Amino acid sequence: MSKKWLLALVFVPIMSHAQRNVDAVVDTVESKNGTVLLYKNHTWEFLENEPVMMSIEEDSTGVFSKQWINDQIFAYRIQRDSIKDTLLVLADSLHTFHMPIYGHLFRGFTYTHKGLDIKLDKGDTVRAAFNGVVRYAKYNRGGFGNLVIIRHYNGLESYYGHNSKLIVRVNQVVKAGDPISLGGSTGRSRGPHCHFELRYKDIPLDALRVIDFDNQKLIAQTFPITKKVFYPNDYDVNAVYHKIKTGDTLGHLAKKYHTNVKEICAMNKLKPNSRLRVGSTIRVR
Repeated sequence: MSKKWLLALVFVPIMSHAQRNVDAVVDTVESKNGTVLLYKNHTWEFLENEPVMMSIEEDSTGVFSKQWINDQIFAYRIQRDSIKDTLLVLADSLHTFHMPIYGHLFRGFTYTHKGLDIKLDKGDTVRAAFNGVVRYAKYNRGGFGNLVIIRHYNGLESYYGHNSKLIVRVNQVVKAGDPISLGGSTGRSRGPHCHFELRYKDIPLDALRVIDFDNQKLIAQTFPITKKVFYPNDYDVNAVYHKIKTGDTLGHLAKKYHTNVKEICAMNKLKPNSRLRVGSTIRVR
């Protein structure tokens, strides 16, 4: 840490939550009294001042006590067929929505990619999409890099991956639009971006079914949960199939239908070296 920051930590008083300049966050530092948030103007504050999760006794719905696991990304580990139909309230007078980051959407939701990749610059502020509580906030070795997972009051969870810095902690209460991290390219990433996912009880769903990305708002205030909304079932109506002919290969089909071998294999439960039987039909889109 530079001498300037050391002087700031000694002489600059702690700011109140209302005074936080979230767009000027540049780094976090661990101290004996907790995590310190540093700003460009050499002011700082403790993250310990943030509100924390309600007690189990206060959590009458069980959303923040059942399967509340902080050291692994998937908390439920259930099958899609076991999910019961319900209607999720996404926003109302008490709960709002905020885009996690404004940027170019360069990769969407597929069989092999369960979220949206939104371009950003390293250090850009990533924000919570909905009100909720942070369930997971640390480096993930599975490819997400520095990852934040927020569980929301309707049971949805949102994932924010590849961050350069995390500025929230486990069990912290956040509101839509609150800063949660600084964007980056940690983990399995080819450049700075935010990998954003929506999951219901660990099962991923296409965020573009919920969010009007072009207009930066929700498509509707509610979202129906049924077995058919989870990918790939809700896309069967738009599926493209190919009848195998002599000479067809997975590589040839991937090029023809503007996809990739990994995606075709995932859709059809094939291996890259699987033989294609002439006359059979496989899904290619």
